[in-house]
Amino acid sequence: MATGGRGALSLLEYYGSDSDGDSGYTSEDEKKRKHEFSSPHERKRKRRRAEDEEEMLVDTPSSSCHAHHTRPTASSESVMGEGRQRLSDHTMDTTSNQLPRSRSIPLPGELLLTREDHVDDPRQHQGRIRSFPHERGNWASLLYVPLHLGVYGASFASFMASLVATCQEQNVVLTPSSDLHISLTRTLILHLHWIYPLTEDLRARVSQISKFSLWLHGLNIYVNDEGTRTFLGLRVCQGRSELEDIISEVDKCLAEYRLPPFYKDGSYHASIAWSTGDVSEDLRRLLPQLENICSQYFSVETDIRTFDVDYLHFKTGNRIHTIHLKPGN
Repeated sequence: MATGGRGALSLLEYYGSDSDGDSGYTSEDEKKRKHEFSSPHERKRKRRRAEDEEEMLVDTPSSSCHAHHTRPTASSESVMGEGRQRLSDHTMDTTSNQLPRSRSIPLPGELLLTREDHVDDPRQHQGRIRSFPHERGNWASLLYVPLHLGVYGASFASFMASLVATCQEQNVVLTPSSDLHISLTRTLILHLHWIYPLTEDLRARVSQISKFSLWLHGLNIYVNDEGTRTFLGLRVCQGRSELEDIISEVDKCLAEYRLPPFYKDGSYHASIAWSTGDVSEDLRRLLPQLENICSQYFSVETDIRTFDVDYLHFKTGNRIHTIHLKPGN
């Protein structure tokens, strides 16, 4: 049994030294030895020798037995059974080390949530209807000239109340604009990774144009491309050539991103009020009365007609980027 026992132990040692879990090799000589033991010929030779020794464990009588063949004793069967069990267990461990069971990494809970389609409710936006569908990763953007009323804010609010009341008498609902500005682009749809480079390109071009002043006079009516909103605006009379220079440079920049240019009619204006739908015909009938109110107001507040343009705003989503113009001579 001594010889057979050593054979079983050597087989166990062979599987153990060849397992992936063995990390006891540190020196270069030991690494070389491990590489030699891992060669296919060496593994085949050792496996054959181990099988021969295992057969000896079963068929060869121990040194304490007689020369003729006898059945192994109960203790021998116990040792052999224990050796096979240890061999079987170690082989299963080695197999599990060589073929690890794949384990998937769970996704964060946020990614497992169902993405619902965005539904706009016009009641939450004063009845306004979105001109383009909402989509994640797209940002509505606009380049414009901001107009600040300053100390004239209260008087301008009174002026707008008179316009709204006049329209209300004729069943036309007019809503004052929340801010005054002159648009220099259409509403652009930008991907997030476009925002920074486009902003810098616009800044590089527009910053070469000098500061200027503009003057507003007279009312006009405008309808958006979709016909979902109608605007009442103050027309730009002085400063049109400077605005055209800016738009020319901006359109060149937008063309590089395959974005639409500004409108070709050159009707620069500041929208002061709006109404849902296309009510342009109703407003045109009221235009003489509205013009009369406008003339009376500006005859008193003469300075509010003129605005100094020192910078532009490029709005993307809720973020505003300021682009300064070149200081004048």
